[in-house]
Formats: sequence, C-alpha cells, structure tokens
Amino acid sequence: MYSWYFPKDSPSPKFGHRHDWEHAIVFIDNPDVPNPKILGCSVSSHSGYAKYNPCPSYAVDGTSIKVRYMHKWPINHDLDITGDAGKFQDLIMWDQMTEDARRALNSVSFGSANTPMNNWNFERKIEKAWPF
Repeated sequence: MYSWYFPKDSPSPKFGHRHDWEHAIVFIDNPDVPNPKILGCSVSSHSGYAKYNPCPSYAVDGTSIKVRYMHKWPINHDLDITGDAGKFQDLIMWDQMTEDARRALNSVSFGSANTPMNNWNFERKIEKAWPF
C-alpha cells in the first residue's frame, strides 16, 4: 500500500475540508521473490476504489505501477492508474518509521479522513480494495 496525505482537500474555492488520505494498493504473487509479479491493483477515491484485475500493462513499470493524482472540479480529487511517465517516489516501510511516527499515525485524528495504513485500518482497506 502506498499512501499520500493531503492537509487540505480543496479542489476549488469554497469547497473542501481539512485532511485527506488517498492510497494505491499493489497485489503481487509472492513478496518473497526478488521480482514479484503484479497481479492486480486498486486506487482510492475518498471511500471507494477503482479496481483492476489484472493491472493494465500500460500502468506497470517493472515492479511498480504508475499512479496519477487529479482533481475534478468542483468538489473531488482522486487517484487512478495512468500510462503517462512520471517520477519514482521514495518508499518508506511501516517498520522503517520511528515508534513516534507509527504511534502518531495510529492515534492522531484526521477527522473523517482515515489513515489507511495504520494498525486499525490496513487489513480492512486491503479487503475493501481486493480486485479478485
């Protein structure tokens, strides 16, 4: 699961709210091999998902998927897959975070925006995004 935090969800003036989380989930065949095969992927849009089974080849770059962020005027933003070239972003694993960072993600209230990768939401989000 790759997660992005947005301090303000405001795609247009006078609309929006504080805090939002969006995320992309890549489903692979075996996490224990050097080059796992991507079997499917899902990307979030507020409380729903766009699910792909299989993940389209145009959106796969080696062992990564290409994701785009887009706002839809007047009231929404979301993630989706794309074929467009982009940049790789650093991946920080849950276990690489300090205990303080993990504690904050588990305990800080982001209002109606739920931290997708914390201890209470991770498995539920994986189940809801399951594309198979």
